[in-house]
Amino acid sequence: MSRVTRGRSVETELLTLDELTERTGVSARNVRFYASRGLVPSPVRRGRSGYYGPDHVARLELVRELQGHGFTLSAIEKYVDAIPATATPSDIALHLSLLAPVTGDRDVDVPGGLSGMGISPEAAAAVAEVYAEHGRQVAEELSEIVRTMVWPQFREHGYTAEQLREFIHRLKPLTIAGLVAAYEQAIDESQATYDGRRKA
Repeated sequence: MSRVTRGRSVETELLTLDELTERTGVSARNVRFYASRGLVPSPVRRGRSGYYGPDHVARLELVRELQGHGFTLSAIEKYVDAIPATATPSDIALHLSLLAPVTGDRDVDVPGGLSGMGISPEAAAAVAEVYAEHGRQVAEELSEIVRTMVWPQFREHGYTAEQLREFIHRLKPLTIAGLVAAYEQAIDESQATYDGRRKA
């Protein structure tokens, strides 16, 4: 826990389980479950009591965010396994930032919008699932590129995790615009192919 408490006293860093659940909104039962699966470290022991530090808070927030993006427990475990055990809370915050590029407006009701166009609920749900599945795939692939290619370059030049988060924030609208442009091009190409087949 040296990285957690570096430069600050242990007493000001560590939280009781109740304080941790209040801070993160994660129930005590889930904290213990995540610890049993290796998603968060075991508590720091002080006598017979267990305490939790910034590492626990950061990793719990990451797990919650991954769940919010539709990751299964197995996918979350694989994601967390790729994060070094020595990662600092700032490193974990970086991973939270990497989940941002393609989140877009979460209030968009895709099935409802399609149903309003006369599309059956089954077809509308299928379309929404295509959006969700490919959105997750793009987010995961972009996150990997930023983690393995962009972040090392930033770190080499002395940039901070906060500066990388700003970069991710600026990347988000560009990512969405790029996806829209790629989608429109693919639709145009598909339509051209369809028209060509009709004329043949």
